[in-house]
Amino acid sequence: MFIALTGGIGCGKSAALECFARNGILCTDADKICHEFYTTAEGISKVAARWPSVLDENGAIDRKKLGNIVFRDENDLAFLENIVTPYLFEKIDEYRSGTKPVIMEIPLLFEKNMQSLCDKIICIWSPFALRRQRLAGRNWDHAECSRRERLQWHPDKKLAAADYGIINTGTLEQLEQQCRLIIKKLEII
Repeated sequence: MFIALTGGIGCGKSAALECFARNGILCTDADKICHEFYTTAEGISKVAARWPSVLDENGAIDRKKLGNIVFRDENDLAFLENIVTPYLFEKIDEYRSGTKPVIMEIPLLFEKNMQSLCDKIICIWSPFALRRQRLAGRNWDHAECSRRERLQWHPDKKLAAADYGIINTGTLEQLEQQCRLIIKKLEII
């Protein structure tokens, strides 16, 4: 069974994924897979061909520099997505063909119309003020939050489109309880 975990920026996707992993579920993260692509010879070559300035002194991709470019220009973002997406889909296919249930955090699941790849979809939701508080902890200012949020569905819309919802407004223990309840309903352990 291939299960997607999605939600808005700052809703707590990574915390929920950790909860599922602690409860014995095989978990992975689409963003980490994409970041892995940036370390491959193919990834470095394709990114450097378009944006040579994002390479550091060791020839590695500086993701912060890359993010500063692509999150400010839709054409640059589309170009990056076009070179990273085949790598991501290849890894998703590997997980889908496995015998163990897996939960993959896919932040842009709905935005990239990837729902058909999933057997079930879990969405984690938090209110605006709490999301912004968490993002401030990452040193994201209002402009950075807004710039990235404009590229995503509203968290309410994601929650409504999912098979299961997690309301992340409380403690880590409460989050863990909700994750365990979903595991039980999915019968994946």
